[in-house]
Amino acid sequence: MTQFRTYAAVGLREDLSDIIYNISPTDTPFMSSVGKTKATAVYHEWQTDSLAAAAANAAVEGADASTATLSPTTRVGNRTQISQKTVGVTGTLQAVDKAGRKSELAYQLSKASSEIKRDMEFTFLNNTVQSNGSAGSTARVLGGLQTWLATNGDFGSGGSAGASGTTARTNGTNRTFTEDILKTVVKEVFESGGSPKVLMVTPAHKQTVSAFAGIAAQRYMAPSDAPTTIIGAADIYLNAGVTVH
Repeated sequence: MTQFRTYAAVGLREDLSDIIYNISPTDTPFMSSVGKTKATAVYHEWQTDSLAAAAANAAVEGADASTATLSPTTRVGNRTQISQKTVGVTGTLQAVDKAGRKSELAYQLSKASSEIKRDMEFTFLNNTVQSNGSAGSTARVLGGLQTWLATNGDFGSGGSAGASGTTARTNGTNRTFTEDILKTVVKEVFESGGSPKVLMVTPAHKQTVSAFAGIAAQRYMAPSDAPTTIIGAADIYLNAGVTVH
């Protein structure tokens, strides 16, 4: 008996899911964790200051007070930067029946918003120096984080730090990221008055950090009411009283 099969049939309805799965990462950990303020000019400035180095301080009883040597604050600033993502949708596309979204415009705007956030995260973490740009031809650019890290660095041969958003960091000779390098920088930051809370690394370096010997003894856990769990990633690194997530 010859059966009529789907290969020859006409008029079969398509089987298209009414869901759109976005497979791109959307996390912006740096932008989400840093402080925010309002800029009222295209060049936003602020002041920094530091305490004098600690020293022996003993005064003679009854002696005239001597005036301390004072130092001014340091005035620094960064450029504002405009980020944009323009979407254009025809009225016809808005009107036709679509799978996974009712409004094409709303869907594209939501997608563009996530893309702008990723662009901003990329910009903030980049090694680009600030620039005022020019009217009609060159965009104004802010100085990325790497151009502001002037101290407490650990560089390979030939590497050097950035400065004030106006000097780019110079890459040194590539080295293997080790626990000793991390400890050195954490110590320098702490001694300079900082209290590091977050360690941001690439996915590859996250696996390197998770293999540091400092957590080897805690890598295997066997809860009494669950199967043995192998922990292959570190979430908290505790070193000399400083906790880094």
